[in-house]
Amino acid sequence: MDELNTPAAAWLTFSLAFPNATKLCKLLHEVAPSPTCLGQLIQRHLEGQITGLQRTLSQEVSDEDFSKLHSPHTQEQVDRALAWEASSPDNHIITLEDEAYPLLLQRTDYAPPLLYAQGSLSALSHPLLAVVGSRKASSHALSHTRQCCRELADLGIGIVSGLALGIDASAHEGALDCSGVTIAVAATEPDRVYPKRHKELAARIIGSGGLILTEHHIGSITRPWFFPQRNRIISGLSLGVLVAEAALPSGTLTTANHAMNQGREVMAVPGSIHNLQAKGCHALIKQGAALVESTQDILDTLAQPLERALAELKTRPQPTADSQMELMPHSYSALPVTLDATDKWLLMSLSSHPATVDDLMTLAKDKAQEITISALSTALGRLELKGLISVEPGGRYARC
Repeated sequence: MDELNTPAAAWLTFSLAFPNATKLCKLLHEVAPSPTCLGQLIQRHLEGQITGLQRTLSQEVSDEDFSKLHSPHTQEQVDRALAWEASSPDNHIITLEDEAYPLLLQRTDYAPPLLYAQGSLSALSHPLLAVVGSRKASSHALSHTRQCCRELADLGIGIVSGLALGIDASAHEGALDCSGVTIAVAATEPDRVYPKRHKELAARIIGSGGLILTEHHIGSITRPWFFPQRNRIISGLSLGVLVAEAALPSGTLTTANHAMNQGREVMAVPGSIHNLQAKGCHALIKQGAALVESTQDILDTLAQPLERALAELKTRPQPTADSQMELMPHSYSALPVTLDATDKWLLMSLSSHPATVDDLMTLAKDKAQEITISALSTALGRLELKGLISVEPGGRYARC
C-alpha cells in the first residue's frame, strides 16, 4: 500500500511503537530542530537508510524496543489507524509536521507527535481560549460560563475544553448556543466518548464544525493519568486559560500550571470566600492570574495575544480546502460590549484614512488625548477582534 510509505505512516509507526514517543520527540529536537526534519529522520530510518535516530535515542530506547518499529504488531496498529482515518471524511490524523497541526501547540515542549481528530480542521483556524473548571460546579458558575462562552464564540473565538461534566460541558454548550466553534480534547481513544452521557454533545460538536482531539491511538486503554496529561494540550492549543471555578486541590489547576509554563494568559473568575469551589480561583488570582468578571475582561487580557494570533492565522494556509469559514465571523452586533471613549476616538480618527500606531500616537498628542502606547495597542486589538477595523500592509489600521 502506497500510504504506508508516507510521512503520516512514519509518524504513526514511531508513535505506536514507543509509548513515550512525545518525550523522545523532545530529545530528537537537538538533531532535528524542525518537525519536518524530525519526520524525515524517522522516515529514513524506517526505509533502512543510515540515520542518527537509533544512536540519538540509545540512552532511552533499547535495541529490543527499536525492533518494534518493524514488528507485525506495530504494522497492524498502523493499518488500523489509517483505516479509521479513511472510514469517514470527519476523521483525521494530524502529524507534528502537518500544516493543520496547531501552531501554538507545536511550539510547546511536549507536543504530541500526532493527534487523532474528528470534525472540521477549520476549527483550528480560530483564535482559541481554553475554559476549564470543576466537574461539580455551582449552578451560578455553570450559567456564567455558558453565557461567557456564548459571547466569545459569537465573536469568532473558539472555545477549548475537555468534554467533562460541569464547567467543561457548559463551555462547549455556550459555544454551540450561537453556532460557534468549540474543540474538545479527550483523554480517550478517538472511537470512544467519555463520559458516555456526552455522546450526544460530542456529536453536536462535530456536526457544528467543531473538533474532538486526542493523542491516544485506536485500541488504547484509558488510564487515570491520561486526564491530567491531556491538560497540557488544552492549554497548548489556546491563547489563554480561563478557570471558571475550582477547588483546592483540583485537577483543573494543572491546566493553569501548564498554561503558565507555556507562556499563556491565565484568568480566573472569583467567587464567594465561603465557597470551597472558588478557592482554586482565588489562589490563582493571588499568584497573578487576571481577575475576570465579564467577557470584556477576557478581551482586554487577550488583546495582544489575539492581535498576534490574527496576524499569524491570516498568513498561514487553511488546513482544508472545503472550509469557507472566515477566521473571525462578523456577528459582533449580538455581543453586548460597549465602546469606551478610546474606541470611539480611534474609530473616528480612522474614518478619514488608515494610520499606523505611530501616526495615531502623534495624532493623540496633537489632539490632547491622554493615551499610552499600551492602551492604544489594547484598543486596536479589541476593535480588530470586533471586526470594526483591519490591518493593511505596512501595519496601517483602517475602518472596515
